[in-house]
Amino acid sequence: MNLLEFKKLKTNKKGQIQNYLAIVMFLFAIGFISILSSVLVYNMNTAIYDAGYNSSIMTETGAKFFNATLLYDKIIVMFLIALLIGIGITSYKLNTAPMFFILSVIAAAFMGFVSYFFNALFQEIVSQSVFNTVLVYFPMTILICTNMHWIALVAFIIGSIALYGKKPTETLVQR
Repeated sequence: MNLLEFKKLKTNKKGQIQNYLAIVMFLFAIGFISILSSVLVYNMNTAIYDAGYNSSIMTETGAKFFNATLLYDKIIVMFLIALLIGIGITSYKLNTAPMFFILSVIAAAFMGFVSYFFNALFQEIVSQSVFNTVLVYFPMTILICTNMHWIALVAFIIGSIALYGKKPTETLVQR
């Protein structure tokens, strides 16, 4: 197998379901880590203040660290937009036969179940009383991470339109 055949084999996908699930898992991880980091910084600031080490410089620095962790609420929205654009671009560049759309639709039911599982897992983790102190600062993260099944559906639609909605090109199946 020469290099040209290997490159064609590598860019021939039979659907993108694993990439759609990667979006859901990435957003779940980023959402949970950002909320957890804010809880840790908030509790650290509170503990330092309660211990009596509350100089004005330490209080100001702690507040700046906490405000920096709150930026992750906006960053997760940027990640969502970038991942959806990225799935459209990568899907458009792949060569695949249109008959694999049927397989993608069948696999999409599994993807919806897994996305809903991440939904429920995120809701169960964040509903713990430890996270109550910072949840009010993360409305976009909560909105995104509690609606993973809709995000997976949007990724599937964008990817399917980009993957199967273009003019057919020569693929390995047609050779």
